[in-house]
Amino acid sequence: MSGNIWALLAAAVGGGGLAGVVGTLITGVMGRPKTRADAVALLTDSALKQVNELQERTAEAEREALAARNEAAETRRQMRELTGEIDAAVATLRSWRAAILSPTAELDRLRTMVLADPGGTINGRRP
Repeated sequence: MSGNIWALLAAAVGGGGLAGVVGTLITGVMGRPKTRADAVALLTDSALKQVNELQERTAEAEREALAARNEAAETRRQMRELTGEIDAAVATLRSWRAAILSPTAELDRLRTMVLADPGGTINGRRP
């Protein structure tokens, strides 16, 4: 407040008396709300920028989370598929083992059993 008094006195002395004082008062009164309004506008703009940045980051994080969930779902689907294939292969190997260890095992019958399996091959090749 004392700074304003000195400004008024300086304006009165240097600005030609009463007209200078009135002009300084008008400028002071009009400038003060403008300064507050400018500060409010600056703070509002700054807050809006931060909110926008946070919204962008949130949207990006949501997109990344969605992609990760989709990838995890695809991985689970593949795991279920592979588990089914492994279970089928183990069952096939167990049945072949039982047939091989059977006292009545015959080579032609074993060959026929292996070839009848959809994935069955002899030494990795189809005949």
